Amino acid sequence: MNKETFKPIENLQRLDNHPFFGALKAVETDLRLGQQWDELKIHIVHMYSEEERPLLSGVPKTGLLQKKLQYVFPVFLHEHVSIKMLSAIFDSMKTQNLLLAQDERGLSGKESYIYLGIVCSDSTVVYYKVTDGLMKPRQNDEN
Repeated sequence: MNKETFKPIENLQRLDNHPFFGALKAVETDLRLGQQWDELKIHIVHMYSEEERPLLSGVPKTGLLQKKLQYVFPVFLHEHVSIKMLSAIFDSMKTQNLLLAQDERGLSGKESYIYLGIVCSDSTVVYYKVTDGLMKPRQNDEN
């Protein structure tokens, strides 16, 4: 395995006192080692309540998302995720000119999306795709 994969993200150490560090570290470790993503970076998104939250970006090595930049927002399972929160994430990403991944099945054309990296109490991470708009349902024969 490539030793480059195991280098820590530079910004991770300075966030170790952040209240969401546990979720960030669990998702970062799963993306790096379990899902084998490359080019992992940490971004900071600004929520409406002046709160700052970490956002991970990276490029999957395998699968349908291979070689496409993706974003993952780490959250704990017990957190309340609201439409206001998701809207703040997308707005902050647009303000920072982060290149958003897009899905062609959007009702208004291409809809931007991110993944929520939901961290459970046993450190299991589940990924949930969230779009910034409405999507047509996926057909059985689509990827």
